Amino acid sequence: MKKKMIFCLVLLFGIIALAACGNKENIVESEAGNITKDEFYKVLKDRYGKATLQELVYKKVLEDKYDVSDKEVEAELKKIKDELGDSFEYAMMQSGYQDEDDLKDAIKFNLLQQKAAFDGVKVTDEELRQQYNMETKTVTARHILVKDEKTAKEVLEKLKGGEKFEDLAKKYSTDTATKDKGGDLGELNPDELERAFAVAAFQLNENQISEPVKTTYGYHIIQATKVETKKDVKSFDEMKDELTEKVKNAKVDSAKMQEKLDQLVKDAGVKINDKDLKDLFTSES
Repeated sequence: MKKKMIFCLVLLFGIIALAACGNKENIVESEAGNITKDEFYKVLKDRYGKATLQELVYKKVLEDKYDVSDKEVEAELKKIKDELGDSFEYAMMQSGYQDEDDLKDAIKFNLLQQKAAFDGVKVTDEELRQQYNMETKTVTARHILVKDEKTAKEVLEKLKGGEKFEDLAKKYSTDTATKDKGGDLGELNPDELERAFAVAAFQLNENQISEPVKTTYGYHIIQATKVETKKDVKSFDEMKDELTEKVKNAKVDSAKMQEKLDQLVKDAGVKINDKDLKDLFTSES
């Protein structure tokens, strides 16, 4: 996507250059007919003008408010290289980047957007501790999903009274994928779970059962059937920056990011003088 935008920037500069020249001049001549600069300019502008101009404006207002150092860009680049290993060059080419400088431009823009998204987002020590659990433990769990809190509490009381988890899962759970397997979810990946569920599951001790946990699916009763600490884990203090970033990411979604960008554009007093593009931000401001 970013590569496409870089390509569009090149086209936009070409459009500007064409607009400054005599637009009736032919850039293609043939027996089938000629193509003027005016025709070429219009097609490029119609196809790429809005997306490209929006990208340019966002980058301009972000750079005016936030700073991204070369050191930060290099650090992100190193993460990508470490993750991809020998596949880095191939992956970069497949993604459409011409070279590392091209990729660095994309990384810088992403970091600018991240700083805008994270601006004003508060993170508590408790949230960091919860995230630390997710990063340093492996948890295998099962659950019983029900529609309302009242039913969840009834199920919990039955569990406390000695009834079997797998029997109650089969009887009460609305999760058709797991109810006949005793509610078994296997080993949990916190990145694939709603945060409320992940927080509750990863703070359980082995065989411990949670209180009812509300998610968009309903109410869950969770039991951790196996809990292990990962090997060679870093200390909480060593991971604090990484934990902070992950918690902030969990709090920010694309809608909030768009709201932030729209506000920055509004605060910057952006005015588009091109009559065909002047309404680009009207519906967003």
